[in-house]
Amino acid sequence: MSFKLRPFKPEDANGMLEWMHDPDVNYVFSTPFAQYSKEQVLNFIALSNEDTSQNLHLACVNDQDEYLGTVSLKNINYVNQNAEYAISFRKAAHGTGASAYATKEILRIAFEELKLEKVYLYLFDVNQRADSFYKKCGFVYEATFVKHMALHGELRDIKWYRMLRDEWLCATHTD
Repeated sequence: MSFKLRPFKPEDANGMLEWMHDPDVNYVFSTPFAQYSKEQVLNFIALSNEDTSQNLHLACVNDQDEYLGTVSLKNINYVNQNAEYAISFRKAAHGTGASAYATKEILRIAFEELKLEKVYLYLFDVNQRADSFYKKCGFVYEATFVKHMALHGELRDIKWYRMLRDEWLCATHTD
């Protein structure tokens, strides 16, 4: 099976709502996605395709153009040459390699096309699955902010990771 990234289509809304409303997926997000309606998701899709200068949200799809998940570069800052990475996939796409593909491709876009120097991310300390995934993808741990953000009413630690252009170049030339 092969994958590709593309701009969102309105028909992706149901797949997006699937992961947004799945408690096994959304329990580790600070954004209350479970409350999102189809109208809100369709509005997000329209806005995402309008302006990609500060936020680039792309759908990862399979050979049949079926929406599997979203990968993003958020808060793109050309002065500081960095952006925040985010990813979320439908449970049905977990374990298929789609997330790894989407991560490699969004990093290529960040470093080759947008000419950024750093891509960063954060996750809650309880998100062990993502923690393992990010390390496997080559992200480097930078710091833990203790009791920094609320998750389900409890202040939690968040872990920060990064990928620098040089680290990405080394990783892509050893694959």
